[in-house]
Amino acid sequence: MGNIKNVMFGDNVSIVEPTNLYGCKIGNNVKIGPFVEIQKGVVIGNRTRIQSHTFICELVTIGEDCFIAHGVMF
Repeated sequence: MGNIKNVMFGDNVSIVEPTNLYGCKIGNNVKIGPFVEIQKGVVIGNRTRIQSHTFICELVTIGEDCFIAHGVMF
C-alpha cells in the first residue's frame, strides 16, 4: 500500500495505488497510475495524466492537460 500525506486534492482525482504522495497539490480530473511518487511542493494541473513508475521531485509544477509517460523522472 502507498503513502498519501498532506495532499490537497481537486475534484474527481483518480489514483491507482501503491503511490507515495506528500505535501503536493493535485488539480481537478487528474489520473495518477501506480508506483508514482510526487514530493512536497509539487503542483499538478487540471486534467493531467501521470503514468506508472513516475517520480516527480520537490517544487516541480506540471501544467494543465499534460501527459507524463511511464517511467519519467524529474
